[in-house]
Parts: sequence; structure tokens; C-alpha cells
Amino acid sequence: MPRILLVRHGETDWNRSGRIMGTRPVPLNQNGITQAARLALELTALPTPTLYSSPVARARQTADILSSTLHVPVIEEPDLGEIGVGDWEGRYWNDFEGDPARMNFYRLPLEARPPGGETLGEVQQRAVAAVKRVLDGPGGTSAVLVTHADVIRTIVAHYLETDLQTMRHMQIGHASVTALAIKGSSGTLLCSNSLPDLGWLR
Repeated sequence: MPRILLVRHGETDWNRSGRIMGTRPVPLNQNGITQAARLALELTALPTPTLYSSPVARARQTADILSSTLHVPVIEEPDLGEIGVGDWEGRYWNDFEGDPARMNFYRLPLEARPPGGETLGEVQQRAVAAVKRVLDGPGGTSAVLVTHADVIRTIVAHYLETDLQTMRHMQIGHASVTALAIKGSSGTLLCSNSLPDLGWLR
């Protein structure tokens, strides 16, 4: 059964400060680099995967660290990119405390969007399309996809056949692995938000 490992990028300084990055080219901080390097070593315990990445800088930097240890190339997949946050980009989450727009963003994931941004439903459509291309491509039976927390949530929601609002409660840590075994349009969750020690997945 095909298996995908969904990896969130390592930490950035903007993550620490609660600043909204969107697609801005914010690099990993030293902790994020260390997280990615530790994960790369853990992934060597598994069969050599095909490695895909969001084109956003923090994800691509994470993927490059994995690539240098696993000795596989990085294939960029634009539809694994971060959710479009429009006018919110560069602002701080604290700026939206009690803001109806932010509350609706979580409560109405199929309808609410940041000004000029995407709904989670739209993200899910493109992210699932990306996963299907990965599974149909070379090496699709074992693939690592480096992406973003909300993108991971939408993929998991689709393959577990659950709603996006429920998946908003799913914790996705930096450089964590969420793994799915996929059969057709449904999947089995093998692990969620797993931090290194992945040998048991072999």
C-alpha cells in the first residue's frame, strides 16, 4: 500500500514571534536547522523515499537538509505551498485577537478566507491533487512531502474522510512526521505529529 510521510518545515524566528509568514522567504532559524538535520538522520532508517517539497523557502530549506543526508533530489510541488493569507502576511496573530475574520477562518474553513487569500477548502483541493500526482509518479509508493501545517491537516482530513474544522485541532510540530498509508481515496493514519525515532515505521 502506498505510504506518504508528511513533514512540516523546521522552525523560523517568525514562528517563535507569532508573525504570519505566508509565502515570504523566511529562513529556518538555528533550531529549525537542527530539527531538520535530526529528522534527516531518522529517515535514513526507512526505505529511500522520493522527496517532494513546497517551493516556499522554509520548506525547501528543510527539504534540502533532508536531501543532503538521504542522497535523493528534491522535486518541487507548487500545490504543497502554504495557504495564501493575503493581506494578513507580515502581521502578527496577536493583531487578530477577537477578530471575527480570524474566528471564522477556523470555524468556517470551507467559506472564510483572509482578504486576498485562500480558504482551507481550496488548499485541500490543490494539496490532494498534489498527493495524487506524487502517488502516480515514480517512487510514489514511498514518498516524503515537506510542506506546512495547514496543508498537512487538509490532506489528512481528506484521506481520513473527516471534516476540516475537526482537523484544526490537530497539532503539527516543526519537523514532525504525519504518515498515511493510502488506498484509493481513503487512508490509514500510521502516526501523527511524530518527532524523531521513526525506525518502527520500517
